Amino acid sequence: MIKVCPYCSNIDVDKLKKISGEENVKTGCIGACRTYSKEAVGKIDGELVIKQNEEDLFKICKK
Repeated sequence: MIKVCPYCSNIDVDKLKKISGEENVKTGCIGACRTYSKEAVGKIDGELVIKQNEEDLFKICKK
C-alpha cells in the first residue's frame, strides 16, 4: 500500500496509480507538508519514503 498526498508529495498521482495499480494507492495527508518542498515523498506500507524525484520513488512502487 502506498499513501501519498496529492498536494505535498511532489508526484503525479495519476502516473503512480498506473505504475502501482489504482488499488494499491491511497491519497491523503501523510504528515510531511512543507517539510520536503522538492523531494518526492510517500508512505509505503506505513513507512515514510523520501526520494530526490518522482522517478526514483516510482521505481520502488512498481507492481
